[in-house]
Amino acid sequence: MGKAYYLLILIALFTSCIITKTPGFYSGYSTLSETKKDSIIFVSPQLNINELKNDRRIYAINGVQLRGLLATIDTSVVYFWSPNCSSSDCISLKACQDFCNSKNYHLLVVSDYYDFEKMQIQNDALFPYPMFSVDEKYYNTRHCNKYNKLFINDLLSGQKIKKEDLYGRFMIFKKGILVKSISNLLR
Repeated sequence: MGKAYYLLILIALFTSCIITKTPGFYSGYSTLSETKKDSIIFVSPQLNINELKNDRRIYAINGVQLRGLLATIDTSVVYFWSPNCSSSDCISLKACQDFCNSKNYHLLVVSDYYDFEKMQIQNDALFPYPMFSVDEKYYNTRHCNKYNKLFINDLLSGQKIKKEDLYGRFMIFKKGILVKSISNLLR
């Protein structure tokens, strides 16, 4: 019994090391080449992001900045996109943009972490806004789960929300006020 117990602990330790190196646990920024890092712009917290256009770069922002942009848009959808998500709730950015175009919504995409190749392929579907990512430097953490919570808290600060609103992959806003949060946009 003792050997089996130690073996289970050893297996758990090794698999946890493997899991923590996968995209989605950490941002992945530190593993990017310098060329790829140059395509990611860490936007100053004081800068108004309303003028940014899709120039195929990725803009790392904080939740306060996104909240300011959303306040200027009639109806918008914020998609917290994970490049490697295979769930039926995760749809391509083109499908999401097509849906938003059909409803006259503005789509804003916040990538959960960096997978540069997938981000560049998907980025072409976005118009007129660029792809955003969470500014891990602003939130002082590389852990996706932690900085996503801090980002959403900043994004929804001052609004009355339900606990379940914090976990939707898609958030629909009207002039910057959260209307609803859903897991699947197309259902």
